[in-house]
Amino acid sequence: PIARTLTLWGGIAIVAGTMIGSGVFASPGAVLLHTGSVGLSLIAWATAGLIALCGCLCYAELGMVTKPGSLAIILLVCGQYAAKPFYQDRLQPPELVSKLIALGALVAITTINAVSVAVSDRVNKWFTLFKTAALLLIGALGLYTLARDLDVAGSAANVNFHNAFRGSAAESPSFARFGVATMAALWSYDGWNNLNIVTAELVRPSVNLPRAVLAGTVLVLLAYVFANMGYFAVMHLNQIVDEATGESVQGFATDFGAIALGHVGLVVLPLCIAVSTFGAANGSSFTGARLICESAKNGDFPPYLAKIRSQDNPAPARACIFQSAIAMAMLAAGNFDSLLAYFSVAAWLFYFLAVSCLLVLRWSRPAAHRPFQVWLVVPVAFCCIAVALVIAIVSQQPVESALAVLGILSALPVYACRQCLRTRGYLVSAPLQGYTRVSLTDVIPAHGNDTDETSL
Repeated sequence: PIARTLTLWGGIAIVAGTMIGSGVFASPGAVLLHTGSVGLSLIAWATAGLIALCGCLCYAELGMVTKPGSLAIILLVCGQYAAKPFYQDRLQPPELVSKLIALGALVAITTINAVSVAVSDRVNKWFTLFKTAALLLIGALGLYTLARDLDVAGSAANVNFHNAFRGSAAESPSFARFGVATMAALWSYDGWNNLNIVTAELVRPSVNLPRAVLAGTVLVLLAYVFANMGYFAVMHLNQIVDEATGESVQGFATDFGAIALGHVGLVVLPLCIAVSTFGAANGSSFTGARLICESAKNGDFPPYLAKIRSQDNPAPARACIFQSAIAMAMLAAGNFDSLLAYFSVAAWLFYFLAVSCLLVLRWSRPAAHRPFQVWLVVPVAFCCIAVALVIAIVSQQPVESALAVLGILSALPVYACRQCLRTRGYLVSAPLQGYTRVSLTDVIPAHGNDTDETSL
């Protein structure tokens, strides 16, 4: 059996570390744009966190998924902000420079994850501490400014917090606008599902998995709300959202650094964001390679990709390289907007399929051993929210969504052929078995305990 070396703290580091990336430094403008007020923006961030928490609890009963597309998006933002201190005279660094830095970061991350599980685990832990400290610093600067300027007429703290719900969207509530704002915030929470992939390496998974996802998600939710309060205490809303164009201001986090810390902030904040995204990409690579490795063991990928270095150091080197090759292709061919559009519809479609399998398994295997079990209302509510989000994404970005769906459907003929070969002419033995097999990598074992359990 694979050695269980991932502790509770390591699990929390994966959950929080893969969540805290580029989103909290880029999404606040989009959230504010659709809510129109400080108060409603903070509610949208908290709502997105609760949705992610519901997903975490559902996945704690199952176990699944990550995406090379997500890795490519995170690295692209990492490259942009790592180059930004050297291009302060322009809004964005050259795309080629950003992509070259992103490729260099990808090579470094692949090497770390292919060589040693212990080293990758330590990187996750230290980078999570750094990122959390950076968000707390932003919040602390905002709290200091709020206490100092709350009664100073015309200051950002005075204008934004004396009437926090002033704004067109708050005064004329729109469920659709709030939904779009929540969807924008949800990108910042992506990564909540990654710990489930490595339950085979988690110490006492039946205890530590639900504890880690709960603690990690709540930690990130509080840090995000605190950081957004910091933004609003220091910056006027027109510095976050351009009223003339009706779009969020690119790189406003750098402007926050300049306002709060002077010229030092123009260098410190971009580098903090680059470090944050590097850590998130490392966590995404750590978990994503294991999904490929397990899929290869199940016969869905070539068996060559199932190879690990050793039982004591179960680093899936070949899966890491395969994942990196896909991410490199995406980095070379796409930009942030196209990758995010493709990723969003694919991610939430599979989130829906995965959690709906929980409902199927509750009905088809009621006596199965479940070390952790959520209230039935949680997966039902999450499935409804996922459907609503997919519909919203498709309605806003139909072309990118169609390409994403076509990409997913293109795998079905390959899967069908493999199933035909396996069963000697029969596609699947039962409809429910086929449905859960397509949607899940690991399901709840029939029985198990903390010493021999490999998945939940």
